[in-house]
Amino acid sequence: MTIQSEQRDDRSRKRTRRAMTGTAIAGVVTLAIVARVATLVDDWGRDWTTNHAKWDDSATDPQMRPMRLHQRIADVQADLERWVESESIWQIESMTDDPMDTLATDQTQSIHLTRRTKWLRFVDDVHVRLTEDVSSSGDVFTRVDAESQSRVGKGDLGQNPRNLKHLREAFSAE
Repeated sequence: MTIQSEQRDDRSRKRTRRAMTGTAIAGVVTLAIVARVATLVDDWGRDWTTNHAKWDDSATDPQMRPMRLHQRIADVQADLERWVESESIWQIESMTDDPMDTLATDQTQSIHLTRRTKWLRFVDDVHVRLTEDVSSSGDVFTRVDAESQSRVGKGDLGQNPRNLKHLREAFSAE
């Protein structure tokens, strides 16, 4: 065997080793991405086919039920505004008084928020409805209802329920 053929064989082995290393790295990265997506999915039946979530009185998960706070609507709204200011991925789009479908003693506030994902910058619309009422004993409380909707995609990989659970922090940080 000549020196030239040994050098050619050496180069060929190095190229093969580099190609195998590159393939191994690509495989590990792919596996890491698949593992990350798998950890995001909370409900395999829901998260691939639904891009909407809503707080509901009959929800089995207590974090997905509307909140009833013993505060005036203005205080609840102020708590929400402070929380949104402290969260860089959340933004208030609009606030409106909503006198429809309420009794004369009720006050209602509708708030449109958006939440933007960190990496791909997808936007989810989150609608919050605050309804103030006075109980028969004279106690003032505010009911908080919320729903989250992805702007794109068929499934949300559980992001909309996570948005609503994250939103609870605005009212739980007292």
